[in-house]
Amino acid sequence: MPPRTFVSRPAVQRPRLLFLALVLLCCGRSTAAQGESSPHRAGALVHTPQISASSPADVTLQDTEQRLGPFRIGGQDFVVVLHLKRLAPAQSDRPAEAALSALEIQDASGATRYREAFAYALESGTFSDSCMASARLLTGGFTAGLLLAIDCSPATPTSGDVWELFGLMNGTLQRFGKPFTTDGDLVGVIPTPPRKIAGATLFQPDVLQFRVRTGRFQVTVPVRMDLLQGHLMLGQRCFEQTGHGFRESGCEVPVDVERVPSDQDLTFVRLFTETREESVPRHVVVKRDSRVEILAAKVKLAWDDSRDVIVFGVADQDPWLRVRIDGTEGWIHTPEDFNAIGVPDPW
Repeated sequence: MPPRTFVSRPAVQRPRLLFLALVLLCCGRSTAAQGESSPHRAGALVHTPQISASSPADVTLQDTEQRLGPFRIGGQDFVVVLHLKRLAPAQSDRPAEAALSALEIQDASGATRYREAFAYALESGTFSDSCMASARLLTGGFTAGLLLAIDCSPATPTSGDVWELFGLMNGTLQRFGKPFTTDGDLVGVIPTPPRKIAGATLFQPDVLQFRVRTGRFQVTVPVRMDLLQGHLMLGQRCFEQTGHGFRESGCEVPVDVERVPSDQDLTFVRLFTETREESVPRHVVVKRDSRVEILAAKVKLAWDDSRDVIVFGVADQDPWLRVRIDGTEGWIHTPEDFNAIGVPDPW
């Protein structure tokens, strides 16, 4: 078997969560139950944009509305109203661009129960800074909630949407906790129906699933959503026994990988029986036509609610992959082994 060639690369640290948290901290957010709130941007790394146009002759802004819903929550109907500034250029062949200037949630009577303002900026006849929003109903096991997704441009390379969750508390629409974000996308919600235990009824949180990027692959991160108490929390925490008690460790989560098979005829990986570097690995041959199955990932999850926007996702940059190579199963975690099975670093 020919020796495997190792390519040395400088160690590059990518503290994605810390960077994104600092980005979000730089961008002030303000909300109001009713009435006006100050303009802001949702999760974009920019200074406070000034609303300006290149010249009145070639830029015209029109006020328009977009209504989303109705969304039925706890027997009440709500509509999300997007107030837009639409760019109407003189050239008829240019698309009519739009920017979100304000967002309202109205009840069935038309009364505003929540309002949030957004800033935008114009440069050279187009929007250089703008946001847009969408809304969807989240149906849990017992009740429902309203999820807003705010998408701003330009955005940082590792940022996703900023989400806000609303529900009913004592019959009144409220936002549940802080806005939250991750380097990924919402996949869906897993409802948890109530359970009967003896004469009592047990209500458990529902689960939001997010597909979060780690660099080489994506993992599914759960977030527990309590629509009765108005809480969001990380959906999974894992611990392991050490000689000094328990410590937090990585959690095994579903993984989504796009493989790019190696062009080498023959190479090998170090296959561990457990996710511990101290254990003795097996050297398993990987051929060009080997059957490689990627079964799961083990990563340490993070949840930072110390700032105005909750940032969650993958905490460590040393993930493990559980793989099966020609029927032999185990764990790998080094860049060389990832490359050998066709999971290259995209950076």
